Parts: sequence; structure tokens; C-alpha cells
Amino acid sequence: MNGKMRALKGLVAGLGLMIVIIMSVIAYGLYKKSSDPDFKFFSLGGESTTSSTPAATPNAPSAAAPGIKGFGDVMVSLPEGCSITGVTGEGPRLFLKIGPAGPPCERIVVLDANTGAILGDIKATP
Repeated sequence: MNGKMRALKGLVAGLGLMIVIIMSVIAYGLYKKSSDPDFKFFSLGGESTTSSTPAATPNAPSAAAPGIKGFGDVMVSLPEGCSITGVTGEGPRLFLKIGPAGPPCERIVVLDANTGAILGDIKATP
């Protein structure tokens, strides 16, 4: 019986140590994620290891970074009299401000910067 008790104590100590190690890894991951939103422990699914998309230059549409595929032309249909009045980016998203102010023009079109897909429109109504 003394041998079984010793084995049980060893098992409990080993599992306790494993819990402490796993909690430390989780805490480290949360800390790194808070300072770098693109941080990942593992790169799954063949994702690119580059964390930022390079700025596009006007006359070089095919100048993509290694691992990022070009997506060609993206057509955004606008009502008559509307135009793109501003472009901003945040992470992998591009925000196209459509103007002038007032219906039907005033809206923001959200694009995925990596694929060129139109994710949706943001419209404000009074």
C-alpha cells in the first residue's frame, strides 16, 4: 500500500506541475497578444509569416510581398454623383469613404486588404 501511495503522490505532483506550466504558457500568450494583435504561437493553414501588408505604390499593382497573392481589380459600384472621398486602413481592412454627404452617397465600404473582397457597407441613418 505504501508503494501505491507514493505513486499517487508522484502522479498528483506531476499533474500539478503540468497545470502550472500550461497556465504560464497561456499567460505569456495573453501578454504577447496584448502588445501584438497578430501574435500567434503556431502558423496554421499555410498562413503567411509576414505580419503587415506593404503599402501599395500607384504604378506597381503587381508588387505584392512574398506569400501574398494579388487579387486583380475590385469593382465598387457607386450611385451617380458619388465618389471615393477618403481611404484609411486598419490591419487587414480598408475603409473607403464615399461622398458627398447625404443620401445615397454617404457611406463607408469595408474591404479585405489581402483578398480584395468587399466585406460590407456602413451607412448612418438619422
